Amino acid sequence: MFKNIIILGGTGLLGTKLLSGKYLKDYNIICLGRKSSVCQQVDFMNKHEIATLIKQIKPAAIINLIALTDVDHCEKFPNEAFKINVKILEIIVEIIKSMTETPFLVHISTDQVYDGNGPFSEKEINLNNYYAFSKYCSELIASKTNSIVLRTNFFGKSQTPKRRSFSDWLYQNLIEGKDFKVFEDVKFSPISMDRLCHFIANAVELKTEGIYNIGSEDGVSKADFAFYFANCLNLNTSKMKRTKISEANFLNCYRPRDMRLNLSKFKNNFNFKLLSLTQEIESAIKEYEI
Repeated sequence: MFKNIIILGGTGLLGTKLLSGKYLKDYNIICLGRKSSVCQQVDFMNKHEIATLIKQIKPAAIINLIALTDVDHCEKFPNEAFKINVKILEIIVEIIKSMTETPFLVHISTDQVYDGNGPFSEKEINLNNYYAFSKYCSELIASKTNSIVLRTNFFGKSQTPKRRSFSDWLYQNLIEGKDFKVFEDVKFSPISMDRLCHFIANAVELKTEGIYNIGSEDGVSKADFAFYFANCLNLNTSKMKRTKISEANFLNCYRPRDMRLNLSKFKNNFNFKLLSLTQEIESAIKEYEI
């Protein structure tokens, strides 16, 4: 008999991947969401409703993917960011702690809690926008129960028309022959959605607690990522130009310049192979070749 697992907010990039059945094969997956045909609709601010539902399901684990990730929107509407990124999780954690058999919590955070000169270890926090602040607060909440917090940045082909990843945005602009710019002074070390989902399934089984960076073994600028991605797919790059983030007048709030991840803690605690970024890109582009 399969154990139950709850995915909170399963309509985004990671949620649709995890709901595909490819990763959590040994679990009966229940998706809880607000507006979706694939998720059971709930009011996440109604603690009684959520508590009753979770206690009926008796999940072995809860994967929290609820997040407001639009950086400019979070900066403009901090109360909304706090409600979605922090308050909802606070309610979930209170419910978990009230249960006799407490489910393990997997919480997805962000590499935007870092800034300066990377790669960064988990202790080197530097919060420079409200999105990062709200996600760091959510980590503190998650850490009050049995949980793993994954600080990450991911890419890969979206399975939902409503959400696009960074690589989706690149691919669409490239195949449409649009003029666009990519940042040469913003560095990161993302992981493919496929590999991240495989690890999330692994984390559910292992139940190892703590806060961990998870990404690719090395980091590059977003411009270098974009050109390597395009070259792997043999796409014309003549209309894709390098620029600096300081020249981007369409951004309304500050973004970190360096979010590269030090993965030593992760590698010391998990027997899970992480790839170089070029290997991750080469693996992920197979989805775009179909």
